[in-house]
Amino acid sequence: MRPEDLPRLVDEAAHSLGASGCRIYLIARDQRALVPLIDELLDADCHGLDGTLAGRSYRNTEVIASADGGRLWVPLLDGTERLGVLEVLTNGGDAGLLREPFLPLAALIAELVVSKGQYTDTFERVRRALPMGVAAEMLWRQLPPLTFAADRFVVTAQLEPWNAVGGDAFDYSIDGDILRLAVFDGMGHGLAATLLASVALAAYRNARRAGMDLVLTAKAVDAVLSAQFGPESFVTAVLAELDLTSGTLRTLCAAHPAPLLVREGRSLGELDVEPGVPLGFGDREDTIVTASLQPGDRILLFSDGVIEARSEAGEFFGTDRLIDLLVREESHQQPPPETLRRLIVAVLDHQQGALQDDATLLMLEWAGDSHAVLLH
Repeated sequence: MRPEDLPRLVDEAAHSLGASGCRIYLIARDQRALVPLIDELLDADCHGLDGTLAGRSYRNTEVIASADGGRLWVPLLDGTERLGVLEVLTNGGDAGLLREPFLPLAALIAELVVSKGQYTDTFERVRRALPMGVAAEMLWRQLPPLTFAADRFVVTAQLEPWNAVGGDAFDYSIDGDILRLAVFDGMGHGLAATLLASVALAAYRNARRAGMDLVLTAKAVDAVLSAQFGPESFVTAVLAELDLTSGTLRTLCAAHPAPLLVREGRSLGELDVEPGVPLGFGDREDTIVTASLQPGDRILLFSDGVIEARSEAGEFFGTDRLIDLLVREESHQQPPPETLRRLIVAVLDHQQGALQDDATLLMLEWAGDSHAVLLH
């Protein structure tokens, strides 16, 4: 199958399942619109995420039928990562009756978009409203999926500006009962900062996969950065690991903003971490800080580009504003991926859509012995 044939093949499959047509919409890179994947025979318009049934289906990862029964919207999910939605056109019957046959079709489409996307630019081009810089092109290829969830946790991330990001990076890994997280912020901007962040990310993974603990991992990353770039370049970071059985969170901070904790809809402020020194400075004496999480707790890691975003009047976005928005979205019972999407949109809007520094958000929700909210 050629990737460009997917819209036509899906439309043909829809007819065999009792629908009059079907259209694929992928989430745009800026996370504000659903963009149609079309060929010359299938025409469609974009859908915003707010005020549309398509957007609601995407935001809440739920199947939604239009009031007149003429359309059914089905989320496209790669596991738990949101890729877009599928619009099913009915033959004037009850759209709800098409729910069951189109759920597996939507799952197959998502799998094809991800697998075929490894060797085609077709899907990626559709998602880009603006050209992507070389630094961003390099960095995005190294990052894990924006969302991953299992029975006891959800981890999700956002990174902006999507087309010009340079020095920020994030990573996560689940091994047995241990979930490991990291956020990096390389000094400077553009390609030079991307090289710093990329080397830090690779060194972190290398040390982690060698079985090193947090302290030894930080030393290993530090040594690689120092040897490669010298004492004038550095990376700030937060490295963390969560025991999914006990809820014990261990955190190492390397001159990076402290993570935030939200519990039962209330902010408990910043984790009491030791600030430490940046990676790349050498001669490290890092301190690990331990915290005990409760089921339902959310931890937010972020880069300084979030809180240092400035409005036209020169007002910083600030930690207090970030906490207020985080708590507000918690009260709306939004799933973690949608919470982060709304947070990053708020940061962009605060700076009129033109960030002067990379802004990264990485959220962890620990569910304890119950199922994670995203999997309900």
